[in-house]
Amino acid sequence: MSHRLSVLIGALGIMVSTTSFAQQSVADLSWMTGSWTGRLGPSTIEETWTTPSTNSIQASVRILADGAAIVHEFIVISQKENSLVLSLQQWGPGYVPLGPATTMTLSEMTENSVTFDAQEGAAIKRLTYRRKDEQTFEIAVTTQDAPEILIVLTAST
Repeated sequence: MSHRLSVLIGALGIMVSTTSFAQQSVADLSWMTGSWTGRLGPSTIEETWTTPSTNSIQASVRILADGAAIVHEFIVISQKENSLVLSLQQWGPGYVPLGPATTMTLSEMTENSVTFDAQEGAAIKRLTYRRKDEQTFEIAVTTQDAPEILIVLTAST
């Protein structure tokens, strides 16, 4: 009986240490930091991520067409309990909201990628950010109306 108890206690110890190790932190997203530019169809997209601080990281996004900003977006990824939550809001010209704010929950995270899923009914269903290399940042967007759209950005100087 004592051998079984020792095995059970050992197994629980491994589970607890693995669970603690699996907790995600905003600091794990430091690879996102920087300014990135690329194309989104005929438009230019500019995205700037801050350094993680005080349990959050944020981005300012601007989509330009014909010499004018047509979309502004603000993104915040914050720590919530043992996971991460992404919130975003988009505005059109004149800062008119393009819909309600979207909140997404962490679904997967690796050393250089992070994926968030939205609740049912959100316009953006899934967002994945990937740092391919020092110069390349990818965003995979899945919406209600379209399969995955891949946006490739490069480091801005």
